[in-house]
Amino acid sequence: MGFNMKIFHCFFIFLLLPLLLLPSLALNNDGVLLLSFKYCILSDPLSVLQSWNYDEETPCQWYGVTCNEIGMVTSLVLPNSQLLGSISEDIGYIQHLHHLDLSSNFFNGTLPSSIFNSTELQVLSLGGNVISGELPETIAGMASLQILNLSDNALAGKIPQNLTLLQNLTVVSLRGNYFSGDVPSGFDPVELLDLSSNLLNGTLPLDFGGGNLGLLNLSYNKISGSISPEFADKVPHNATIDLSFNNLTGAIPESLVNQKMDSFYGNVDLCGKPLKNPCSIPSTLSTPPNMSQSISPAIAVIPKPIDSTPGEPNNNVQTQARRSLNPGTIAAIAVADLAGLSIITMVILYVYQLKKRNGLHTQSTTSNLEKKPDVNPVSTLMPSSCSSCMKIKLVETSETASSDSELEEKNQDFNVSPAEAYQKGGKLVIVNEGNEQLELETLLKASAYVLGTSGSSIVYKAVLENGMAFAVRRIGDSSVARLKDFESQVRGIAKLKHPNLVKLVGFYWGNDEKLVIYDFVSNGSLGCSSYRRLPGPSSSLSSSSPCRLTLEGRLKIAKGVGRGLAYIHEKKQVHGNIKPTNILLNSNMEPLISDLGLDRLVLARSTASRDGPLDPYQAPESLNNLKPSPKWDVYSFGMILLELLSGRVLSGRELGQWAVPAGSVGEEKNRAVRLADVAIRGEVESREEAVLGCFRLGFSCASYVPHKRPSMKEAVRILDKMS
Repeated sequence: MGFNMKIFHCFFIFLLLPLLLLPSLALNNDGVLLLSFKYCILSDPLSVLQSWNYDEETPCQWYGVTCNEIGMVTSLVLPNSQLLGSISEDIGYIQHLHHLDLSSNFFNGTLPSSIFNSTELQVLSLGGNVISGELPETIAGMASLQILNLSDNALAGKIPQNLTLLQNLTVVSLRGNYFSGDVPSGFDPVELLDLSSNLLNGTLPLDFGGGNLGLLNLSYNKISGSISPEFADKVPHNATIDLSFNNLTGAIPESLVNQKMDSFYGNVDLCGKPLKNPCSIPSTLSTPPNMSQSISPAIAVIPKPIDSTPGEPNNNVQTQARRSLNPGTIAAIAVADLAGLSIITMVILYVYQLKKRNGLHTQSTTSNLEKKPDVNPVSTLMPSSCSSCMKIKLVETSETASSDSELEEKNQDFNVSPAEAYQKGGKLVIVNEGNEQLELETLLKASAYVLGTSGSSIVYKAVLENGMAFAVRRIGDSSVARLKDFESQVRGIAKLKHPNLVKLVGFYWGNDEKLVIYDFVSNGSLGCSSYRRLPGPSSSLSSSSPCRLTLEGRLKIAKGVGRGLAYIHEKKQVHGNIKPTNILLNSNMEPLISDLGLDRLVLARSTASRDGPLDPYQAPESLNNLKPSPKWDVYSFGMILLELLSGRVLSGRELGQWAVPAGSVGEEKNRAVRLADVAIRGEVESREEAVLGCFRLGFSCASYVPHKRPSMKEAVRILDKMS
């Protein structure tokens, strides 16, 4: 009986042993939290999380996971893994997590609040995703944080001031988001601070700190005001800073003159070294001395003693002067006084006679001006005696390529009054029906504003007295010498009429002036539109530009440009210079192609000018001085389509990478979604097939091999099919 009981006891233990061993074989708490993270992933095309399951005791062997000696998770590193989904709230509850890198994926949603309670987290790298929301004040709880990378996401709001309280923080990269407000102050321990490509709109803080900085990048924001010496002195002498493309004004402090010129580009009102824009020195004659006594003009020109104060005689100096002056010197001074008074008297008499002689002329000119007051306070660059002169106001736009001095020099040549125009044989020719009422005198009386420059020509917005507006291009050096030939070329261009082409109204021909007149398009150019991922300073954006172009709006623009080019090619013509600044947007955001045929009217550049860098919209084969081909326009269209989809100009390397097959269709879709502009990724995810097709079309049009590019007619057909 006892023997049987022993056998039964051993058998019972044998059955119970697996149950006793189960807790030791179960996945630990960190592994469970990581599996919760896995279940929030919607797409894992590379199967990087395939090994994550409940079969192991710890997650230490899982891909991307590192543990310490007791099996606790210390790092999760999964960059460039094409993971799509949201970041689980449970990830912040991993107690000993030191390193979290999920950069360059497709994570969306907001930042989990639990992450900001991770007191042991040292590296947080979530750049290159689609994370939105704001950065909370609770970030101050991450006491161990050393590296913070949240770049190239869609975060907004203000940058928390208490971010500067983290004493272990050495690297901060928040570039490429939508942060606004002031630049925080007090980044004392930080060595690299990148806040570029945001919407920061305050001023540079006086108590900025930054004594340990090696790199400071605040470019492409809307920061205004001056660069104060207090701010500049806090930046180490050997640090690299970038303040380009903001709204900064005034002189660059002496402590920053060792920086590169590029660091200050895009701030039109900034002056001083290292820029080639010297600061103006105030004239000492602008503020006359405050004389307490009436002094004779001849006497006033004699310099005062250095120690004397204006209006206060210096007794010591005067006493010394009296003692040191001999009778000969006093006589010389008296003679000089009398000579000065004589000269001034002669000048006054001459001015009086001149005014008397021209009294009638001045009176008539004044009466004409009183009849018609100038409601536009713009600077007149014509002779002031001509009441019908054209007025010019320099308006800075992103299209303006010349400096202020260059524009002023060019504008001074544009001084044709109606009388001079008739005397010199000037002629206004209207080539489009419906504008016959436009007359030369009416045009030259218009107020005009510089819109931009292109080569040797300047574009103005001319507003007539009745409010009608035209775009007037002043041709600097024309390749056509005779009026007959010029008119023939203009009429040939004007015959091309399409809803997506800017209408040519007419031209003015004079011996010294040649103007081409177009319909004015109200919404600026595509080059000024804010769909681009790297916005310039606010001054470079048209006030009428849309805040954000949707995916549908971008495709609408692409289709309009495509139809316009297809029509041009159908008429056996080539544009040859398609780029965003030549695509204008009307009030309905419908694109209109401008500058068609301009190369026939403007003197062509020499071949030596082609030695510079290639325009990204220009077909590579166009550098060989070949006859323009429709394939040139197809290449330019492809580059613009890709820019509309991605929000930036793609590099030659990226164009080449797309030519390599991605593998499966799913991988190609993921690649397209990743390449799409952050601002439209939410729309892209619901239209992956259409967006992938548009990317394929764009890369096909931008092929380096001309015969592999489709025709514009075929490209338009594909676009219509996609939408």
